[in-house]
Amino acid sequence: MNKRINFEDNIFILGIRIRMIRDLLVLDTDPELFLAKTIEDVDFIDHTLEDLLKNLIENERLLERNEAFDSIYDLEWDFSQALSDFFNGSGNISAAQFPMLREKLQLLRSRSQERRKSIDSSRGPELAGTLENVVSSDEMSALLKDF
Repeated sequence: MNKRINFEDNIFILGIRIRMIRDLLVLDTDPELFLAKTIEDVDFIDHTLEDLLKNLIENERLLERNEAFDSIYDLEWDFSQALSDFFNGSGNISAAQFPMLREKLQLLRSRSQERRKSIDSSRGPELAGTLENVVSSDEMSALLKDF
């Protein structure tokens, strides 16, 4: 099935969700209300980043592919930082309060790191400047002279 994925919008929304988790981890949040949902959100972000990266790697014809790789890489870094906050934090929702989360958080950080390595190896050569001036100004004038 060929479907069009809007990488930019998906990356934007994931960035907001990651910031929301980081904010939640520093607030005096009630774990009975938010722990399960926070873990669910972290799993959702992990799976969504995996899917986005897989689709981007497969989509070799995307014009702004390297920019999307850069954005996903930055998002992976932010996600890794959120996981570190979760792991090392001392708030109500943290691995310090719920030690059984340590293994899960380690696994998620490892997966994020592997995706960043995959991004590094999948990026193509920079095309900046090569797409500019595909048509010279003389050619453009000749093309537009009848209009």
